[in-house]
Amino acid sequence: MRGHRWPALAPPTIGGITVHSGMPIVAENDLTLELSAATAFASGLLLRFALCVTGVRADFARYETRPLTDPHDWSAQWSYLALAILAHDLGGLADPFHPVPDSGPEGSGPYRTTPQYWIGTYPTTGSLTVTTSWPQVGLHPTSVTLTLGPSPFPTPFGSDARR
Repeated sequence: MRGHRWPALAPPTIGGITVHSGMPIVAENDLTLELSAATAFASGLLLRFALCVTGVRADFARYETRPLTDPHDWSAQWSYLALAILAHDLGGLADPFHPVPDSGPEGSGPYRTTPQYWIGTYPTTGSLTVTTSWPQVGLHPTSVTLTLGPSPFPTPFGSDARR
């Protein structure tokens, strides 16, 4: 397996085909995480997630994603939902595109976020493994294998599709 990092790139605006309608990944009393959809494009794959955290975990999530306004404060930390992808021979972390929490005013109610991750290739095997975690809010590493089937696009994905 080759190490890789999937950068936070915007997906194409048109031409996507849903290849997986979604599924729950974690369902606990105060934390739910689901894959909302996997959409294939000629140049790669978009994974959309929905995360909802309530109670004390929501406070931790808001703290972890707060604006870090003092650039001279080297102790400031920030974290977010971590996603690792293994697609055929490439494996590594994926950076979220628009990791903006959807939660309401600070300190009130549940914390919600709907991150998207761009995978600049379609797995040649038709499946990929997704590992999610966010230890700071109590989400321990959880892996699922998504069976997507063959690419819906007639052109094979080449090395130039990996971004």
